[in-house]
Amino acid sequence: MGDTVEPASLIKLATWNIGGGILGASHQRGGIPSPDYYASVLRQHAPDVVCLQEAHDYLGRRESQPHYLARQAGYPHVVSFPTSASHLAEDASLTLAVLSRLPIGNAVYRQFPNPGRTGTGPGGEAWTLADKGYMITKVDLGGCQVGLINGHCFPLRHFGARATDPEFAGVWDMLTRDMLALKESGPAVVAVDLNHDPIEDVLNETLGRDRYINAFANTVTAARGAKRDHILYGQGMRLLSATVTATESDHAYRQVSLSVENGGYPGSCPDF
Repeated sequence: MGDTVEPASLIKLATWNIGGGILGASHQRGGIPSPDYYASVLRQHAPDVVCLQEAHDYLGRRESQPHYLARQAGYPHVVSFPTSASHLAEDASLTLAVLSRLPIGNAVYRQFPNPGRTGTGPGGEAWTLADKGYMITKVDLGGCQVGLINGHCFPLRHFGARATDPEFAGVWDMLTRDMLALKESGPAVVAVDLNHDPIEDVLNETLGRDRYINAFANTVTAARGAKRDHILYGQGMRLLSATVTATESDHAYRQVSLSVENGGYPGSCPDF
């Protein structure tokens, strides 16, 4: 008789910094959003779960971009956390969001400690370091809970600082603790716009075959050859495919297909 094949569950997950839904280069203050373009990309690639960074939320004045995209692309579950006033529009807040065809568990938002640095934008405008952080939730695959972190880190290069400066050690300690704790509870995926390259400078403690594997370790994901956008997956998961698609936005669209293997985490993923 042949070897017994353990059942597995599949999940397609995408991450995308949509920059307020504005096409072209980053930091176009007052640019006109094109949410239908973003919805068309999601319909084309059809991920099960989408992690968004820098989507616009209008705080009840009109429909948020995450909810609009969910409605247009067929995602019944949405969770969103506004993080700071947008640098792209007067009437909007930037938000972290997850859109999902699968049920989403309770979500929490963790805000990074913000030192309040000031800087100068590309157009000479005065900037203050906006609040950033990450959300933690779980996605239900039908008996198997997959932990999920969706994060956006400080763009410190615009503020005369580096992610490796000692004053930001607490940021990385905080994220590292939650990443490792989430992995211990079962299969886990982390989608993050790190705003720093290389990832090993700041999250090296989370990396390794017994911790997280970077699906895009050697892949350019942003302008000028940068590798700042990442999807990391933990043990008990197997990478089936990883694609990076250039878009009309300044960030590429990134998607992985993962197999959640039963037995990878005892007790967390029962047979289906």
